[in-house]
Amino acid sequence: MASRRVWVDRIQCIARAEPRRDRRQQETLKKDDLKKTGLDRKLIALDEPHEVRSWTEALGITEKELQSAVAQVGNSAEKVREFLKRK
Repeated sequence: MASRRVWVDRIQCIARAEPRRDRRQQETLKKDDLKKTGLDRKLIALDEPHEVRSWTEALGITEKELQSAVAQVGNSAEKVREFLKRK
């Protein structure tokens, strides 16, 4: 039988009409807040699909070109931009 905490979580999700998230999904959402700014815009995280999509659109390049640039100069957005300008 599920603990009281789990039942409360389920009831709250039903009341808000949201899908129930397990603990791992909740931790992922905390770590990867899609509304972040600041450092998140200074570094390119290739392991985050939404960031790869955002950077490829912003820089006007393909995913492979982005991966290649990051492999050559690191994940600093500034360095990647400089590298692409020289290319």
